[in-house]
Amino acid sequence: MKNIEPSYYSILPAPVRYDKRLTPNAKILYAEITSLTNQVGFCYASNRYFEELYKVSTQSINTWLQQLEKYGYIKRFVYRDRGTKEILNRYITIFEKPIQENLNRPIQDILIDNNKVLNNKSNNYLKKKVKNIKNVNPRKQ
Repeated sequence: MKNIEPSYYSILPAPVRYDKRLTPNAKILYAEITSLTNQVGFCYASNRYFEELYKVSTQSINTWLQQLEKYGYIKRFVYRDRGTKEILNRYITIFEKPIQENLNRPIQDILIDNNKVLNNKSNNYLKKKVKNIKNVNPRKQ
């Protein structure tokens, strides 16, 4: 893909950088994907683009992509022609571990309910303080 121009920097976050399950080349590929993602929000580079860029085989690129997807750092979306099953487009999106773990989590698990009892106690305490302050008239003393 000659029309893809990576940005001047890549991002390699600590969770990816220190993940011992990933090979060093998979980490570099992740950084390249983040660089390409900065343009339009996802990476649409083909395996052939990565092969030519890094001068490696198709199998190497597939292995690195599989590692990144297996451990939750990327997600690949493949769109095929219904009749021929030919791949029309492939998009790669990046994930950071904590964000992906919360994607399918029900909102009730994330948010804590507003406890009216605590709010009322706090408000009642403040109301008493305000009453006491109003009852003290500095002019009468």
